[in-house]
Amino acid sequence: MKRTLITILLTGSMTFASLAVEKAPETPVSVVLDTDLGNDIDDLLALQMLINYEKQGKVDVKGITVSKANTGAYELANRYYDKYGCANPAFGYVGDGPNQEGGNYLAASLDALGIVMNHTPTSDIPDATSTLRKLLRESEDSSLTIIAIGPMTNMSRLLDSDGDQYNCMSGKELIRKKVRRLVVMGGDFREDAGPEWNVKQDVVSARKVFEEWPSEIIAAGFEVGAAVLYPHHRVVSDFGENHPLRIGYENFLKMPYNRPCWDLTAVLYAIEPESGYLSLSEPGRIAIDDEGRSIFKERDDGKHRYVILRAVPERFAKALADCVGVLQNPQM
Repeated sequence: MKRTLITILLTGSMTFASLAVEKAPETPVSVVLDTDLGNDIDDLLALQMLINYEKQGKVDVKGITVSKANTGAYELANRYYDKYGCANPAFGYVGDGPNQEGGNYLAASLDALGIVMNHTPTSDIPDATSTLRKLLRESEDSSLTIIAIGPMTNMSRLLDSDGDQYNCMSGKELIRKKVRRLVVMGGDFREDAGPEWNVKQDVVSARKVFEEWPSEIIAAGFEVGAAVLYPHHRVVSDFGENHPLRIGYENFLKMPYNRPCWDLTAVLYAIEPESGYLSLSEPGRIAIDDEGRSIFKERDDGKHRYVILRAVPERFAKALADCVGVLQNPQM
């Protein structure tokens, strides 16, 4: 599919945030976020970025599902959105899945929200596959954009799901009918690259998704996010010292550090594909080998593409920081 990129100036006083306000779409993008919150701090930055897009009227967050098998990740996604978001999305949890460890910041960010990380029994948490099927069932045809920024376990299980008492369609049939596009943070499209982390956590699921997903897939690869480093000073200047995002960032690694913007590039492309900061490869097919390496081959009939960085990395990093912090009150 051909795309026309908006040509923008990346000099002077123009910021991405001001461009975003001027170019807001008439109809918000209907979005489901699938996140492995807790594995890396960029997931929490991406969630805040999506919340800001929502407050600008650019997105309608229909659901948030968690692909990290730690109930603290589900709790943080739910409680963080409840405090800072402005809609009523459905939530779901992977249950038996990858990455059960707590990580470096889940407990600290939950504590900043006044929540004790207590490992809620999974029987009390909505299942991600059921949540996703309900969201697809209730959506308009070809309306949903799914942003998957962790292991693809939930996407694979959705594909595998059978019809239920509410809808006889299989997961694959529901996806074909309801999902416009899947944007993933996954893969590494440099020559001779090794396995990318998200893919490696569940190689079988990643392979299944790239082989069987019936709608378009856009992959934001490791190489793009790794080139764009989130400026740590913006976390300090944009968020108060007791804000759960700032506390999470400060607990994830020893400060000061600038973290790659892997997940943020996926969110940016999903919501504003014509920003001018990113472009796309030619169409083709992405395959995952036994080790988790991503192999892209151009094909005229291919439904897969990967994003390509077109901006100066430092300017793109500032633009992303503007998206994450633009609506924040530093005293919160």
